[in-house]
Amino acid sequence: MIHFLAPAAERLFHNYLDVRGRSIADRFEIVAYENLPSQFRGGTYVFSALEQLSPAMERLVETLYAKLAACEGVRILNRPGRTLRRYDLLAALARSGHNDFKAVRANEALSDLRYPVFIRGERTHDGALTPLLDTRDEVDSWIGRLVVLGRSLRELLVIEFCETADEHGSYRKYGAFIIGDRIVPRGLDIGPRWMLKRQGTTEFAREHLREELQFVRTNPHEQELREIFTIAGVDYGRIDYSIKDGRVRTWEINLHPTIGHGFGPPKSPAPGEVGELQAELREYVHAGLREAWVAVDLEDERPLNVTLDPALVRAAAAQRSPMVRAPLVAALRRALRPVKPLLLRHGTRVFRAVGGIMRRFEG
Repeated sequence: MIHFLAPAAERLFHNYLDVRGRSIADRFEIVAYENLPSQFRGGTYVFSALEQLSPAMERLVETLYAKLAACEGVRILNRPGRTLRRYDLLAALARSGHNDFKAVRANEALSDLRYPVFIRGERTHDGALTPLLDTRDEVDSWIGRLVVLGRSLRELLVIEFCETADEHGSYRKYGAFIIGDRIVPRGLDIGPRWMLKRQGTTEFAREHLREELQFVRTNPHEQELREIFTIAGVDYGRIDYSIKDGRVRTWEINLHPTIGHGFGPPKSPAPGEVGELQAELREYVHAGLREAWVAVDLEDERPLNVTLDPALVRAAAAQRSPMVRAPLVAALRRALRPVKPLLLRHGTRVFRAVGGIMRRFEG
């Protein structure tokens, strides 16, 4: 049995088992962190979405990990307290030389940054929140704007831009899963913009689909990805990366990635050869994912002697949100709410001042 742990609000893995993973769904039990069972059984435990947990929930989950790890008949993917989150991962990869760019928190010193830079959230998976920024004033202005729009300063990262375009100006973003010991290539996005998302900025030309199919079949970066996953302490997740000078440059590792068909009805297949290539690609990738899950399934359902401190459970239940807004941020947002529409249209100088003030008070 595979016990897949995730926040109660997350439905991505339910959706995977309902569609692409239906043939192996009986191997899984999905467990909400907020509703842990009173009796644990042997098998494989997958700790997903660790970046989404509150501090109190992290303490509870780390305690659960330690108790499970001491039992026979248990295999664990992802170690709470060891698996690196986005900021720590980027810092570790910069130190090891796997990345040639760095990230800093928005409330830290920005004096050593190499421009251009962009801003994104530390926990969220919505990509860059800004265009490329060329000056410190632009950074302060966008920090102010993002705070007014509801982002917490402590959750913002300022990241140096890494140019990976080819000679034709095309960018490539690769994706690959790790499930236990297996690296499973997921896909390749290609487009003219540096910020690539599967929706809207990826080109599906016939030659690009052939290149993507070649990528998932050959798994050309497997060895280097293993090194990076080892540094990150990740046994389950998806890495997004590009290639520069023949080497992997890592953007992030998502610990609760979309793994199958998204929400809503399936899209109509593309006509002709494009549709055939897309279908072949999907079937190849999902066959590899299913094989990887079967390989990590530890068929041992013995009862385990695992009990959790009720005080830890109560504390975790009382602090569910990982995005605890600082009092100063909340007060500033309330004060600016009446003039928010005007600010968004004409407030560059105000945003720059707000960003500078927030950095001084929360730095």
